Amino acid sequence: MSTRTPLDPLVRRLFVGIAFSALGSGLTMPFLYVYLAEVRGIATTTVGLLFAWMGLLGFLGSPAGGTLIDRFGPRPVMVVGLTTEALGVASLTLVQNAWHALAVATFLTLGTVGLYPAATAMLTRLVPEDRREKVYGFQFMLMNAGLGVGGVVSGLLVRICDPASFQHIYLVDALSYVAYIVVVLSLPRGTGALSREDAGRVVGPQPGWGAVLRDRTLLRVVLTSMVVITFGYAQFEAGFAAYTVGVAGIPANALGWAFGANTASIVLAQLVALRLIEGRSRTRLLALCAAIWSVSWAVIALSDAVSGGAAVALVVVGLATFGLGETLWAPVAPAIVNDLAAEELRGRYNALQGMTWTVAMIVGPALAGLLLGNGLAHVWVACTVGGTAVAAVLFLRLRRHLSPLQDGRRPGEVELAA
Repeated sequence: MSTRTPLDPLVRRLFVGIAFSALGSGLTMPFLYVYLAEVRGIATTTVGLLFAWMGLLGFLGSPAGGTLIDRFGPRPVMVVGLTTEALGVASLTLVQNAWHALAVATFLTLGTVGLYPAATAMLTRLVPEDRREKVYGFQFMLMNAGLGVGGVVSGLLVRICDPASFQHIYLVDALSYVAYIVVVLSLPRGTGALSREDAGRVVGPQPGWGAVLRDRTLLRVVLTSMVVITFGYAQFEAGFAAYTVGVAGIPANALGWAFGANTASIVLAQLVALRLIEGRSRTRLLALCAAIWSVSWAVIALSDAVSGGAAVALVVVGLATFGLGETLWAPVAPAIVNDLAAEELRGRYNALQGMTWTVAMIVGPALAGLLLGNGLAHVWVACTVGGTAVAAVLFLRLRRHLSPLQDGRRPGEVELAA
């Protein structure tokens, strides 16, 4: 990552921990459904309800996570979250039935509700405002690289007929979180916490969620984000796989090429995107991101009109195109939220933005299942292509509610053409 000033050594150290956890998550993330349903023999309907339960718990627990970050700082919240993650992932090796899975899933979800908002708040406070987009983007690229490598390795190691092969990768994943914990504990006490200077500016009672929910600009950002995630990211796994395999007839093993193309697109394009977005309107960049996702879904939808290698090619190209949009979303979306946030409410602001993901990840797959499960593939295509296109328009309309600084525009910088 190119820099004008040296990056804080604490940020570099934090990136090491992020890399460890991303690699570990890459080993296990693609296989949780397979592990529970195929290896442990839990009914597929029950597994689906279990994922929905995790989403609901995440939504209900997110406000508490944001409050804890603002009260105690991000470092202790990260330590608790990572410890929970390590213990929970290791406990998956002991799961034998649905009740075991429910207990582990509940423990994992409630213990980690503040983890990602805390990491974002810490990074935000460790870097100057004009460097945030680059740091967020580099973090996203690092995570995707780790997920991609981990996914390839685990794909070579796991076998459905051998439960021990899954247990081994879950234990390695748990160790990756232990490594991340060591990194976070090595940071000085109070790293990323509210500075005394900022705390001294707060007069009277500490502001809470009421102040956050009265920020109408934030609510506009959150609601627009919810639209684009519901019809974009949330369709990435459930809707995408159901359409390409069940409707377009793509071989299931070809999906690995598509996901690999998506990861490669992100890793290769992220640094280029970071150079191009600096000083440009964030709302226009997010509108461009949503438009790219709309195009990518249209390309994927065309796979039903052809067959064989052509259909596979369209799916691979479509998901690679989706990755280009992700390189814009990752650095820009959190930058807007954190530029809107008051320092004493940064944890709550990031938690509320995180809740948009939780809601979208519940609504999106449910909508995909309802439409595709009832033979309404054309309606699903209209929702994904049209929903992301509508989000592009909403992001453009959001621009007038932001100051030039909040919108990322810098004096003398060239803006993205409308």
